[in-house]
Amino acid sequence: MKLDIRTYLIMLVLSATCTRLNTSIGVEIGLVLALTLIQIISGKGVFMPRLLALYFALVFIQFAIFPILPDIAVMLLSVLVVNIRSFFPVIICIALIYKTTRVSQIMATMAKMKVPKGVTISLAIAIRYIPTLTEEWKHIREAMWMRSVTSGFNNPLIKLGKKLECYLVPLFVSAIKTSDELSAAAMTRGIDNPNPPTCRNYRPMNGMDYFMIFMSVGITIFCGASLMCSGMGS
Repeated sequence: MKLDIRTYLIMLVLSATCTRLNTSIGVEIGLVLALTLIQIISGKGVFMPRLLALYFALVFIQFAIFPILPDIAVMLLSVLVVNIRSFFPVIICIALIYKTTRVSQIMATMAKMKVPKGVTISLAIAIRYIPTLTEEWKHIREAMWMRSVTSGFNNPLIKLGKKLECYLVPLFVSAIKTSDELSAAAMTRGIDNPNPPTCRNYRPMNGMDYFMIFMSVGITIFCGASLMCSGMGS
C-alpha cells in the first residue's frame, strides 16, 4: 500500500493532535498498533520492530516497574518515560514518511501545494541528511571502540556525560561540514530552479488516501470527545 505524501502529513498532524488530547493508555496503544499495521502493509522494509518493542518496553516500565520503585526514582524517570511513550504515534508517522517517500516525490508534491521554496529546500536537505547522520554515528562508535576510548570516571552520571561529549562534538563538527556539502549538491542538481519540479513517481490522491484521512479525523474527534467527557465527569 502506497499513500500520498499529503496523506502522511495529515496523519502526522492528527497523530500529534491525538497525542495532546488523549488521556487513555488503551487508545494510545490502539493508535500505535494501527500505525504499525500501516507500516507492515506499506511494503518491505517499512516496519520497524525495534520501535514497537521500545514502545512496549516503556509501557512495561511505567505500569510494572514504577509501582515498585521509590517515589524519588519515579519522579526522576516519569517525565522522560511518559513523554517519550506518549510521543510514539508521531515518531511512527515520521518513520513511515521517511521509509515510504522519496525526496523527489516530496518536492513535486510541495510544488503543487504552492509551498514556499525555502520550506521545500530545507525539508529536502533535512531528509537527505538523516542517512548521513546515522552513518556518521556508526563511524564514531566504531572509532571509539577501536581506540578503547573511556571516560575514566566511576560516577555513572559523569561517565554518561563524558561519553555523550565524545559522540556529540565530532557529530556537530561533521554536521556543519555535511550540511554545506548537501546544500552545494542540491544547488548543483538545480534545486533552486524556478520552474516547478516534476517526478516520475508522482501519484494523485486516491480512495485509500481519503479513507485514511477519514479514519484519522475520526480518531482525532474521538480523542477530543473523550477528553471533554472526562473533563465534564470530573
